[in-house]
Amino acid sequence: MVRGVALIVAAVLVGILLLRSTDHTPAVTASTTSNHHAAATTTTTAGRSSGTTSTTTSSRQHDPAQVAVLVANGSGVKGAASRVGQTLAAANYQIKTPTNTKAAASGSVVYYTPGFDADAKAIARLLTPQPAVQAMPATLPVPDLAKANILVVVAADLAGH
Repeated sequence: MVRGVALIVAAVLVGILLLRSTDHTPAVTASTTSNHHAAATTTTTAGRSSGTTSTTTSSRQHDPAQVAVLVANGSGVKGAASRVGQTLAAANYQIKTPTNTKAAASGSVVYYTPGFDADAKAIARLLTPQPAVQAMPATLPVPDLAKANILVVVAADLAGH
């Protein structure tokens, strides 16, 4: 009985320490294996009446052939989106017809829809220089996402590569 209570107290203390150390930001543990499974996200929250609750969500990389990617030219350099699209097609990603952004892009970004963050990171690693990776914004920088899971915005930094 005492041993069980001690374990519960220890678990609660560890949960509190984790909450304080993450400053309300989810702890992310990423691992990559050869079959493209990656990233597990663990979020621990403390409730007022329910004690400590842990939630684990798994975000794994998909087979590139199942990931639809739209490349948008925000650089003003003719053909830049097509060149980046060819690089990603060579890695077996499903490339949508390239498009242009609504306005010039100040920096290249790989945007992802929910569940495709691991894929966005993998795509960013294929590009030089490696662009930022961010969740898809509420206001899209393109006229139409064309049912893509990933949007790669090409700015001047990627346009010449």
